[in-house]
Amino acid sequence: MKKNENNGPLWIVIGAVFWSFGGVCAKLIPWSGLAIASIRGIIAAVVIALYRRSFRFRLTKSTLFAAISLNLTTILFMMANKMTTAANAIVLQYTSPVFIIILSAIFLRERPKKRDLLAVVGTLFGVSLFFLDQMKSGNMLGNLIAILSGLAFACVFFANKLPGAHPMDATFLGSVLSFFLLPFVLADKQVFSTGWTPWVVILFMGVVQLGLGYIFFSIGIQHTSATTGNILATVEPILNPIWVFLVIGERPKFISLIGAAIVLTTIFIYNIILTRQNYQNKPT
Repeated sequence: MKKNENNGPLWIVIGAVFWSFGGVCAKLIPWSGLAIASIRGIIAAVVIALYRRSFRFRLTKSTLFAAISLNLTTILFMMANKMTTAANAIVLQYTSPVFIIILSAIFLRERPKKRDLLAVVGTLFGVSLFFLDQMKSGNMLGNLIAILSGLAFACVFFANKLPGAHPMDATFLGSVLSFFLLPFVLADKQVFSTGWTPWVVILFMGVVQLGLGYIFFSIGIQHTSATTGNILATVEPILNPIWVFLVIGERPKFISLIGAAIVLTTIFIYNIILTRQNYQNKPT
C-alpha cells in the first residue's frame, strides 16, 4: 500500500499513456465508431472484472449516472475520431473542466470564481479556432461530437462527486453497458470482412488502452488529489496526436494546433492554480 501511495502520480501517468493510444488505434480499424466502442468496452469490462475479482457492482443513482456518462464519453469519442482529426477529438474532449464549472454552478449552486470564468473564456477562445479551421470542411460535425464527449466526460467527474458514488463500480458498469451496442457491431459488415489485423488492434484497445488504462488511473487517483490527477492526465491529449502522426501521418492544420495549445495551456494552468489553492487551504 505504501508503495502505491508513493507512486500515485506515476500510475496516473502510465494510465494516461495507455489512453493516448485510443486515437491511432481507432484510425487503424476500418469499423464504425459505435462498433469499436462496443467491442473495446466489452473486452475492458472483462479486464476490469478480473482485476476486481468480481462481476458485481453497487448500483446507486450516482453510480448509474457516472456509468452512463462514461459509456457516452467513449462512444462519442470514437465517433469523433472517425469524423475529424485525432488531435481535434482528444483536445475538444479535454474541455471537460469548463463543463464541470458550468454543471457545478447550475446544479450545486457553486458560484464560479474569477479563475473559473477566465478558464471558461480561455478554453472557449481556443475551441473557436478549431471551428474557424473547419468551417468549410466535413470535420465540423466531428468537432461538435468531440465537444459533446467533453460534456459527457465532465458528467463522469460531476457524478462521482455526488453522494452514493462509487467510481470503480461506475467504471466497470460503464464498460458493461457496451453490450447494448452489439447490434451496431452486427450491422457493420466491415467487422467480419477486414481480416484479423483489426481484431488484434481492438484486443489491444480493450485490454491495454482502456482496461489497464482505467485500472492504473484508478490506483493512482486513490493516492493523488483530483486536481493533480487532472494535470497529469493531460499527457493523453499531448501524446494522442503524436502517435497518430508517427503511425499514419495525420497532421492537424496550423490554426487547430494554435487552438489546441490555448485549450491545453488554459486547462493546465487552471489545474495548477487549483492545486496550489487546495494545498494552501489544507489544514496543517
